[in-house]
Amino acid sequence: MALANRKVKRRVFETEGTGRDRAPDERITKLSASFASNVHIDAPETPDAVEGLIYVIQQLEEDVKELHRYLSNEVGDGAQGATGATGATGAAGAQGATGAAGPTGATGARGATGAAGSDGSDGADGADGADGSTPTITSLNGSSLPTSTRGLSSGQLWNDRGTVKIA
Repeated sequence: MALANRKVKRRVFETEGTGRDRAPDERITKLSASFASNVHIDAPETPDAVEGLIYVIQQLEEDVKELHRYLSNEVGDGAQGATGATGATGAAGAQGATGAAGPTGATGARGATGAAGSDGSDGADGADGADGSTPTITSLNGSSLPTSTRGLSSGQLWNDRGTVKIA
């Protein structure tokens, strides 16, 4: 809400200028002396006490006028002022310690099987095995096969998630 205009435009008397409401310096001095002498307290029924009170009313009126001027011109209508400039950015903090590594994730799903390759040429016949020592498919047990090729020699079997492969 803006400050309203002053209700009383005219002073008790003027202390400056040359207008008709200007009190002579001698009169202002006499009014001031009446107030300073405390006559308004000691003998309030006297004309000097009235002069002292007139002097005080004039001083209050000048104070109110100055407050009105200040609020109107320097404070304004009470609206929020502009935001000030942003301050400088503070220094960056120290870097924290690196946390422990998390557990290894599960192996992903197996991809689709590729197309079959073309038939190769027939190889030479192998050497005959010793009687009774060549295993048959019915007696082969793959449950003890290793699950990686680490440490295997070329030609050894290993289990790759249910598929028997040769290293």
